[in-house]
Amino acid sequence: MFISDEHDTNFNHHRYSCDDYILGTMYEINENREAPEVIARLDERMNLEQTDMDGKRMTIIHKGYASRHLFEIENFVKDIVHSEGQHILGKKYYRQVNNWLDYYSEIYRYSTRVEAFYDACKSMGLIGSKRSFEFSLFDAMEISAGISYMDLFNKLIEQVYACCQGREFKERERLRKANAERNKKNVLALEEAMFSEETGRSRWIILSLTLRYKPSYRRWITPDIIQQHRDRFFAARRFNELMSGIKNYVWTIEQGEDTGLHLHVILFYSADSNHDEYIAMQIGKYWENIVTEGKGDYWNSNGGKLKKGYAEKGHGVGVGQINWNDLAKRDALRINLVYLAKTEQYLMIKVANSIHTFGTGQVPKKAKSGRPRGLANCETIIA
Repeated sequence: MFISDEHDTNFNHHRYSCDDYILGTMYEINENREAPEVIARLDERMNLEQTDMDGKRMTIIHKGYASRHLFEIENFVKDIVHSEGQHILGKKYYRQVNNWLDYYSEIYRYSTRVEAFYDACKSMGLIGSKRSFEFSLFDAMEISAGISYMDLFNKLIEQVYACCQGREFKERERLRKANAERNKKNVLALEEAMFSEETGRSRWIILSLTLRYKPSYRRWITPDIIQQHRDRFFAARRFNELMSGIKNYVWTIEQGEDTGLHLHVILFYSADSNHDEYIAMQIGKYWENIVTEGKGDYWNSNGGKLKKGYAEKGHGVGVGQINWNDLAKRDALRINLVYLAKTEQYLMIKVANSIHTFGTGQVPKKAKSGRPRGLANCETIIA
């Protein structure tokens, strides 16, 4: 764990270059460009956090931040399926396998490709609660098995390939992609409606926060508790002046090894003021002090230093005040929404079997003819 003053740290240093990204083609994001960005943003939400220490807002960087292991395993499995040859695969990936084994966690359901890799490792006894195995020099012998590490690596490749040929793997991959595409369609429809002259407004303040818990409470936070807090958070729009500015939203429940269960939200907030960083901070404090009764904490993605990083090293600034005709900012917002919507294609928490971990507010309906531009009804949907 590394602790830093939040104002001195640039958290976009591990982002993968988007210089070649063409905004006009965002609806057809190539998987090779999309996957590393989706995973990088998830990595930030799981492994970076802000907290108050000695009167200062500090940033904590947890182990595993910027490891890229999920993206690397994705590529490894894709290369196996496309039969690049064991010698080439060994040169590209052999030295990374120990690191991938170390990052395995029981709390997640991985993407179909990453799951295939870890299932193959389990079947070979390479991971488990008492794992002591490590790949050593390529031509050395693994004593207990009596075969060379090279042969073990080749056997792993064969096992992964076999996993990827099964009907179950292909069906899981189809369902994950279909769910991700459905989520993508929903968030893009919501964004379009919120800026539409018929159903929305010409200007919004877009807020992005990760709402989590203080370290001393995390072990007690269950899926039921975070769902209750999510419901309480959005219900406050009906009676709290600050929260009433939230007119629509997208949310997801995620979990980090060190940061625990947390809620990430993108909020469409009334543009009566343009002080987005301050409003986001106040909403974070509302979560911290009121919704969770002092147990919460938050990460404010509307911070000025962070926005500068989005502009310089990301795909643009998709938070803060956005006008309906600001195409660059709206494209950046859409990309943020799509990446959030497609997170579960690459990593899910295991409690997703029993709870919904992604949802949105309602897409506004078309207003009656002649009605002034304004916000149509956006009642809460808790999916």
